Amino acid sequence: MTKISIRVFITTYKNIPFLSKVLESLEHQNYKDFTVSILEDGSDHALRDFLSKQLFSFQVEHFDQEDKGFRKNKILNVGIKNATEDLIIFLDEDCMLHPSFIQQYVKHYDENTVGFAKRVNLDEITTNEIISASYFKLHKLLPLLFRKANHIEDGIYLPFLQPKKTDKPKLLGCNMAIPLSLLKKVNGFDEDYESPGYGEDSDIQWRLQLIGANFIKMKYLSVQYHLFHERPNREDQTAISRGLFELKKAKGDIICKNGLKKI
Repeated sequence: MTKISIRVFITTYKNIPFLSKVLESLEHQNYKDFTVSILEDGSDHALRDFLSKQLFSFQVEHFDQEDKGFRKNKILNVGIKNATEDLIIFLDEDCMLHPSFIQQYVKHYDENTVGFAKRVNLDEITTNEIISASYFKLHKLLPLLFRKANHIEDGIYLPFLQPKKTDKPKLLGCNMAIPLSLLKKVNGFDEDYESPGYGEDSDIQWRLQLIGANFIKMKYLSVQYHLFHERPNREDQTAISRGLFELKKAKGDIICKNGLKKI
């Protein structure tokens, strides 16, 4: 297998306890050769202080921006501009990883292929136990999944399974892996999206499909565990994002005008 370079993006906003657990799960990856970009949609002194006191086995770079509302796509593009690696793996600050998570994305890498999977949604009790533990071994999660977790099937790890190619992908921004070359072909993420819901996954998926990228489901391979937290009602914001997405699809622009380069 040809050696490829890996960069992991973690988008974050004012949740150091969760972020610390995601970083902890990266420390325990079977595959060790990767760099991490922490992409902060804001600029919090507490996060900088936290990172300055940590020692990681992997290289960590931190990028931030002025806190002016939801601008996830803008900070994602900052990460892309500073990346040189072959494959970018996308995480959120609230999603811990199975020890073989990165290894599986590396194993099934192809320069014209986007990998994606979903996540197990953990319950509040399990999440609190994870946060309070010095190190919570992921294999202990199996009996805990029978509390009030959902999408338990996405926590099954079947290492010898082959991913399925699909013509109907559904990307989730917290668990996807996209070759850097493909991201550059579509000019990165569209910064017109300043509401959550579509810009950081549905829009980039649609444009990658238009350039002929392949998609593979990494279910049972790149397993991820979502830490419980209360979800604010964002339906109004999501509706704005959805409407913008539909307008852009009708227009049919593969290359976004407000992306890595301003066209």
